[in-house]
Amino acid sequence: MKILTTLSIFLLFTTSTFNAQVETCNCKIDLDFIVSKIKKMPSFKKQIKEEKLDDFNNTYNVISKEMTNPISIEKCYQLLLKQMTLVNDSHSSLTINDAFLPKEILNDDKKLADFKLTATYKNHPKTTKNITDLKTNLATQPLNSLEGIFNYGKQKIGIYFDTNKKDLIGVVLENDLKNWEVGDISFYATKINDAKYNMYQYRLSNKTPRLIKSLSFNNGRILSYKKEGNEFNFELPKTDQKEFEFKQLNENTQYLYFANFSNSKKKALLAFFNNTKDKLTAENIIIDLRSNSGGNKKYSDNFLKYLKNKNVYVITNFLTGSNGEQFTLKLKKLKKTKHLGQTTFGVIAYGINYGRSYTTPTNKFTIMPTDMNFHKYYKYESKGVTPDIKLDYTKDWIDQTLDMIKINEY
Repeated sequence: MKILTTLSIFLLFTTSTFNAQVETCNCKIDLDFIVSKIKKMPSFKKQIKEEKLDDFNNTYNVISKEMTNPISIEKCYQLLLKQMTLVNDSHSSLTINDAFLPKEILNDDKKLADFKLTATYKNHPKTTKNITDLKTNLATQPLNSLEGIFNYGKQKIGIYFDTNKKDLIGVVLENDLKNWEVGDISFYATKINDAKYNMYQYRLSNKTPRLIKSLSFNNGRILSYKKEGNEFNFELPKTDQKEFEFKQLNENTQYLYFANFSNSKKKALLAFFNNTKDKLTAENIIIDLRSNSGGNKKYSDNFLKYLKNKNVYVITNFLTGSNGEQFTLKLKKLKKTKHLGQTTFGVIAYGINYGRSYTTPTNKFTIMPTDMNFHKYYKYESKGVTPDIKLDYTKDWIDQTLDMIKINEY
């Protein structure tokens, strides 16, 4: 019930001042629709039994009572998330269809000025803290602290602990965007386990909320929020990195990079495999899966038999997800594999095969349920796969791996 409790914090912050000017919806019919889709997901069938089923049904009964009258779209969204996030499934999603601040308003100064007079704009949640004091206090936080001042687009965001000293709040300290104000809340991040957060975030462009699951907070970074004073980004692929790449790094070491294993890249992946498989002759192979977004195991698992007798060094980061994580675990089953880098995304135990999304009866929301079952990986869901060796964030990760190969860890 952790997520149920913490999402209630969002409700407290964001719905207390809504009035009749805010657009409303008939939330109960959307709840029933979403529950019908959730119950078909493999994750629901695997997880929601006995006490968890009682929790699921009790939550439904409780939030149904809050939907007897039309309520604001955001409050409805938050209540629907309460129900949906009782299932631990980072692949599934629920989104709001219409932007709170449409482009035609954002790009018209007169319309934007009028919009700023509406309840929708005025009721965006704000911090109760004094901004000057907050900036002063956060500026003193060490680089390795979760709290501090972060760069995010054209804003500076202050991140500080909520009163429970676990969850985090992001607030705008400095702003160069005409649709935001200093003091506006950028996000609430709920700690869901020792390593991960779920983030209820307001989109930078239109202030429409969304829930982003299973985020890590490492190297002064959570999502695209980057701490001031920390300029190291070695956990990310290089900006000029090719989507699929093979390199001969030295006489004894070769390198493979995969950005994804997507069905949409089938032709390129098969060509890459056919062009590369017979070249894998070096004793040491670096498999770089940083920011790998996953895909089809048909394109990843092709490589396993060519790596069986190699010294394999697999590198992952916080955005290595889905089949990228599954491939990591398969590589780790080989006799001579070391897993390096950063804990993976934790979006691994379920998947989306047909990619079907469904608009709710009110047309206000879209649900993307999962339809693939990889429950055998459930212990990594919303947690990720932890590396054998964590790499130093202040040095190039390929260089560090080459240094390890030189001293022959095996």
